[in-house]
Amino acid sequence: MKKNLFIFLVLMIFMISLPASARMKKLGQSGMGFLSIGGSARAAAMASVFGFAKNDLASVFYNPAGLASVEGTAFFLNSTSWLADMKVAHIAVSHNAGRYGVFALTLESMDYGKFDGTAISNTDVRGYSDIDVGKVSGIAVGLAYGIQMTDKFSIGGGIKMVAQQLGINNTYVSNVIDVRNKKNKVSTVAFDFGTMYDTGIKSISLTMDIRNYASQQLYENEEFQLPQTYKIGVSANLFELLPIGDPSTNSCILAIEGVDPHSGTQYLNAGLEYSLMNMIDLRGGYSFQSSQDIAGGLNAGAGLKLSSFGLPLDGRLDFSYSDYGSIFGSVMRFSLSGSF
Repeated sequence: MKKNLFIFLVLMIFMISLPASARMKKLGQSGMGFLSIGGSARAAAMASVFGFAKNDLASVFYNPAGLASVEGTAFFLNSTSWLADMKVAHIAVSHNAGRYGVFALTLESMDYGKFDGTAISNTDVRGYSDIDVGKVSGIAVGLAYGIQMTDKFSIGGGIKMVAQQLGINNTYVSNVIDVRNKKNKVSTVAFDFGTMYDTGIKSISLTMDIRNYASQQLYENEEFQLPQTYKIGVSANLFELLPIGDPSTNSCILAIEGVDPHSGTQYLNAGLEYSLMNMIDLRGGYSFQSSQDIAGGLNAGAGLKLSSFGLPLDGRLDFSYSDYGSIFGSVMRFSLSGSF
């Protein structure tokens, strides 16, 4: 146990030092923002506090250390109806190779919807003409790996190719086309990394993860960073931690994470998941993100274990609701997961 704790503390010091140095380079904004959109209804309902999750393939989009406990051959699908009619999809498949660890393939896809473009025109009475700007989208394809180092300590990581297509356009010099049908796209490689440590004390678990770690990017004449995020969290089953409830049939997981995003100030997220007879899950969460950011506020959701209702699939169906205020409205997510 002392050896496991020592390894965990060394990694924690390393991971804390990374955001400290990154803060000196903060630009106040990030590019490829679709990478920061949560990819799980279960996680979103808990305000994206998900570093603790075990045997849930969705953990590959949050803390890849959770991948180490995913059993068999598993799949995960998530659909998000994002703001302004945008659509986000997260897909993953994994295979547990026993003592060699768990391998997973991931896909994150963003559809920004339809955009109307215009171009200068000397013949149109309006002074401009309508043009097709092409598809505006983002995508990330990755390979992830997680392994249980000991019975209490797991580690995971991933690499992904990220690309964003911002359509096509013409550039002008003195009302004359200088470049025609210029493709506005950018791509890079990003990394994820995470750890999970079970303390052995009343189901208390400590977690850390880094998401979207990448070098500085250059688009036209502007530099930007990916939405890098650093998290440190703690979780516990309240039915085991406190003399309440029956931990043999029900659970009530409380999880708290400290979040350090590259493009903003640090804040806390808190989530709660109550599981009844391993059949139905009720969830809620709150993000203490600044009121200037649209991502803060209340979240709620629920989940069903499909096999408990006589269905032949050993999986789970989850949904979540997030309120982004009167201006932006709400966001719904639906997830389906299972294993063979």
